[in-house]
Amino acid sequence: MQISQGFLSQIGVFFAAALTLITLSYAFRDNPIFRAILHLFVGVAAGYAAAIAVQDVVLPQLVYPILDELAGTPTLDIIDLAIRVGLTLLLLAKLSPRTARLGSPVTALLTGVGAALAIGGAVQGTLIPQISAAAGIFNVESFQLAYQGGYYGESLQIIFEGSLLLLATVSTLAYFHFGAHSRGKQEPLRNIFVDALAWLGAVFIAVALATLFTGVLQAALGALIERVAFLRDVANLLLGLQ
Repeated sequence: MQISQGFLSQIGVFFAAALTLITLSYAFRDNPIFRAILHLFVGVAAGYAAAIAVQDVVLPQLVYPILDELAGTPTLDIIDLAIRVGLTLLLLAKLSPRTARLGSPVTALLTGVGAALAIGGAVQGTLIPQISAAAGIFNVESFQLAYQGGYYGESLQIIFEGSLLLLATVSTLAYFHFGAHSRGKQEPLRNIFVDALAWLGAVFIAVALATLFTGVLQAALGALIERVAFLRDVANLLLGLQ
């Protein structure tokens, strides 16, 4: 018996609505059904990630080169292929507690490469642009044009904005300054000037975190509104209003 595509689509809509209601039930209290749905979501996400890893990494980087080597049409140098196979076998040794030590060097290699990429990305994508932005805080050309044109209010605004941004940058960096002078048997203390800047930096950091939290909250509210509208459409569909 052939099932129509529209019927399957309606079943999928009702199933999605049921999952949405079960997930929203957590707002009232924790329940076993919500935990089961949570495990389902985690399992689907993990399965999808594993499928992507197999399709984009394991097959093209390991399996296909081995098959090409066996078929007599090698695409990789034999040494390169042997290194890949050896590292893979050592990594699989982590599955057993008895042979887990054999996979430790490979795990350390992966961790080191990942950390190096993360640090490089942070330096290139965050630190260097931040330094460049801090260096160009004061818009000298705009200030000169505004001053020469008689727009003194705009000139003061440029100076104020630049000073505020400079103060925010310096005080935020001072917040992460943990140097302190030893005072014999007393507790070491930071310089009073650095301590004052650090306190001001904490204020700017709190404002930045509050802004980020506001963005996250807005995104969450947007997702909630979309789900409520979806449930309304499903209810209208069941009542025959659509």
